[in-house]
Amino acid sequence: PKNVIRDVGRVLEVPYVKCDQLSKMVPDDPKITLHAALKANPEFKKSYDNDPDCKRILDYGFVLEGLYRNPGVHAAGVVIGEKPLIEIVPLALDKNKQRVTQYTMEAIGDVGLLKMDFLGLKTLTVIQETLDLAKRTRGIEIDMEKLELNDRAAYDLLSRGDTIGVFQLESPGMRDLVRRVHADRIEDLIALIALYRPGPMNMLDDYVKRKTGQASVAYDDPLLQPILEETYGIMLYQEQVQKAANVLAGYSLAEGDLLRRAMGKKKESEMEKQRAKFVDGCAKTNRIPQAKAGRIFDTMAKFAGYGFNKSHSAAYAVIAYHTAYLKANFPCEFMAALISAEMGKSDNKLAFFMTEAAAMNIEILSPDVNRSGVRFVPERREGGAALRFGLAGIKNVGEGAAQAIVEERERSGPFAGLIDFCSRVDSQTANRRALESLVRSGAFDACGMHRARLFNGIDYAMALSASALRDRRAGQGSLFDLPGAALPGASAEEIPECDPWPESESLSGEKELLGVYMSGHPLTRYMPLLEKYRLATVEECQALDEKALTRIGGIVVSVVRKITKTTKESMAILQVGDAAGSMEVLVWPEAYQRYGDLLQPETPVLVCGEISRRDDAPKLIAHEAYLLTDAPAHFAERMSLHLPVVDLDDARLGKVRDMLRLHPGHVPVVLCLQFPGGEKVFLEAGDACRVLPGMDLVHALEHEFGENSVYVSVKTSPLKNGRPTGRGYRRKPA
Repeated sequence: PKNVIRDVGRVLEVPYVKCDQLSKMVPDDPKITLHAALKANPEFKKSYDNDPDCKRILDYGFVLEGLYRNPGVHAAGVVIGEKPLIEIVPLALDKNKQRVTQYTMEAIGDVGLLKMDFLGLKTLTVIQETLDLAKRTRGIEIDMEKLELNDRAAYDLLSRGDTIGVFQLESPGMRDLVRRVHADRIEDLIALIALYRPGPMNMLDDYVKRKTGQASVAYDDPLLQPILEETYGIMLYQEQVQKAANVLAGYSLAEGDLLRRAMGKKKESEMEKQRAKFVDGCAKTNRIPQAKAGRIFDTMAKFAGYGFNKSHSAAYAVIAYHTAYLKANFPCEFMAALISAEMGKSDNKLAFFMTEAAAMNIEILSPDVNRSGVRFVPERREGGAALRFGLAGIKNVGEGAAQAIVEERERSGPFAGLIDFCSRVDSQTANRRALESLVRSGAFDACGMHRARLFNGIDYAMALSASALRDRRAGQGSLFDLPGAALPGASAEEIPECDPWPESESLSGEKELLGVYMSGHPLTRYMPLLEKYRLATVEECQALDEKALTRIGGIVVSVVRKITKTTKESMAILQVGDAAGSMEVLVWPEAYQRYGDLLQPETPVLVCGEISRRDDAPKLIAHEAYLLTDAPAHFAERMSLHLPVVDLDDARLGKVRDMLRLHPGHVPVVLCLQFPGGEKVFLEAGDACRVLPGMDLVHALEHEFGENSVYVSVKTSPLKNGRPTGRGYRRKPA
């Protein structure tokens, strides 16, 4: 109704502000109609009675309401007829100039045409690439058509819920369900895919309890046992409805399908006809009493509305099993194919799957112009399985440039360096932007030159190679034109020297271009602070109980800012990661108001809050957040400085005093005087020497008085300000 009012008002040239005011009078109910809205809102009815513009809009709206507002094209639907479709249905061209019917899919069936959905699955490409890699790297040929459906390693993987990358089974809810069911046969996978939909969700717990022996299985009639035994007495599939009607009431399978359709649509008149036919059929075919047959019909009608086509679910389940089998038995090859399938996409799943590979103890190796393939490939190392980063996975490089690089390397040998690379790879294929990305991502690191020097030398290398190319085209060839020969005088030393980039800039380039940090982690420099002030790592949070308070530290990997549905307040969903992994952090409005400005990507933070285990993966509900560098100001209780008396004199004590005064703060200082005999004397330094025990002060003191001479006592309470009581800290996820 709201859209009808706005659209009609626009056509009638009623000002938008007025149309918007009228549309806001319609109650927020997806099923509301214009007539119902007039009854529900007296103010709306008053406008209709007294405002000519409102009356004109609604009078047209009553006629137009319920009509299709805009056309849509099914993503995979293909219509098939016995003769040219233009002779049967009206056709049109969509925005992509493809022929489409102007009938809806329901009307298509009514005129006798067949509509089929042909789906193209990325997973099939992943499976084929895994098979190709297994043959290339291990010499193993696998025929998926002949694969048995009873591999123990695959079902162990499924039972653990280790299903990231497994077709149809990788969502948090499905992973939890697979664990609960303890899937150990293909029939379980078929049932789970059929069950995990909005309609039959209420049958999930019942299925799990029956499968695991927590609930008994009963059948309304012994004749139903062979039909429903596979699904533990639950009528889950459309085929089961058809078969039950066939066996109990003597329906043909075609008649059983008509019964199923009638039950799904729940048309009362048709249902009464089918009920009478079913009850009579049960009496004639199997002498089932009328009351019992009626109960069975009601049960069938209840489940038929949720019934799923088993053949569809079975096809998906087989693909799910195939991906589980490959992940369990060929993990390196499978993850290489899975990650490669995400190259060039913007949803950051490439980094997500690389994190999963690392969790499987598969090392991800940096891109290298002399070792990388176009896509990710397994690389055997003494330390175990590894994947080499594919060149096409580097942002701004692309598959065409990557293919050209690999082909030139295979044809003429490894690249000697940047200048050699530019002289051999066409600059129109690997342009300047691609070269910059290759350098910044570390793909030239093996050449022995730091990235800043290589980056600054790109212009020189490209100019030199362009000059040589012009000479060759002019006929000034030489022995150096032989394949693999370097340009005359083009040594690496000719690239101008410069200062190397700071580590943070190199890591930032890797994160931007690869999606992950490869040569280090930005938290490395903060590890002393992190280890001192956090109470749990991301990995340790996985074992914490619901509502347990804790304090984690890490880098803000991503920030998604949202508006709450009910109160329209700002909140945020973060991914906070440390060296071992990342976890989701929910920042509700009250916390967001206080700390939202700090929560920016790439920022090292300390987050205090409580664990929520409502979903598969535990989350942290943030109550407080601080910059990691400010952690000493919020959580340090006392700093102790251990000084050997043997080396202590007035000058050194004066130096201690001066160093402390350079870092004023609120934390008291205790001097521990250590005597040669082992005795210790503790002295309070006094309020004038209270400090902020940050990294700079601790490093300076340890440099002067030795390693482990400084100890900072930290508050054990996870929260600085105590557990909050505001309603905004307790709400369910939006």
